[in-house]
Parts: sequence; C-alpha cells; structure tokens
Amino acid sequence: MSTNPPSATARFIKPPNILKQKVGVGGIDESLLDQSQEYIENTDLDFAPIAQQFLKEFSSYIKKARTAKGEINKEKLVRPIMQLKANGGMFRYQLLTDVADICLQFLEGIEGLNKDAIEVLAAHEKTLELIILHQLKGDGGGEGYALVKELDKACKRYFKKHKKA
Repeated sequence: MSTNPPSATARFIKPPNILKQKVGVGGIDESLLDQSQEYIENTDLDFAPIAQQFLKEFSSYIKKARTAKGEINKEKLVRPIMQLKANGGMFRYQLLTDVADICLQFLEGIEGLNKDAIEVLAAHEKTLELIILHQLKGDGGGEGYALVKELDKACKRYFKKHKKA
C-alpha cells in the first residue's frame, strides 16, 4: 500500500452508458399512462377461455404424473400455474392469482412428485377450475379467504409430513 497522496493529475474515466444510448432519456408521458390505465379498467376482456387453456395444460400434466412410472418434470406444471398467477390479477381474478401463487410456491418447495404432492396439486386444480368455471372475480370475500387458508394448510401438512432430511 502506497503512502503517497493521490496524484493531482488523476483522470476519472466515465464509460459510455450503452443502454441509455439505445433507449434515450426521459420517461413515459403521463397522459399515455393515464390512457393505458383507463383502457385496462374499462375493457372487459373475457379471461376465462384463456385461463381454461392454462388449466387444461396443468390438468394434463397432473394426469400424466398420476400414471407416470418414472420421474416427471415438475417444470411443466410450473408454466401454466405461473401464467394463471401472472394474468389473474390483471383480469380482476385476484382469487385465481392467490390460489395459483400458493400452488406455485408449493411446486417450488417440493423435491419430486409423490402421491401426496399430486393430491395437493389436484386440490389446487379443482379450486382453480371452480374459480374459472364460475368466473369468480375479485378476492372471493370471506369464502375466498377461507379457501386460500385451507390450501395453505394442506401445503403445510404436506411439508410437515415430508420433511427434507
């Protein structure tokens, strides 16, 4: 370590900000943000058919997991659930998002798909199916909260029974 003071002739080099050069400066015009928000709030797109496709994909993988002789790739279960979680709230299906979130956390926490894990996933599947079928928008009120709480308890029971070594 040098005991000499820094040189008065030191140069500071500022590297070019390539990303800033590509996108420019400034932000998004407030009026565009307001128009976008208004469009989202006033447009009533039917999310149910889209959600049914994601649920159908999820259901088919659960069915395959029940009959699989070997290891099944749980990542295939994650994709449709992630889509339901991400899109549910945007289309005012908050309960769908909440249930999908619990399911996603469960999938991320398990090592593999055993019989008990498949049953927990099947409970989520049935719940998601009912939410989509009945087009339950919003958070489901007290019943929705109770439902989310019970699914959360089912996941906790699974993890208690199948503790990691």
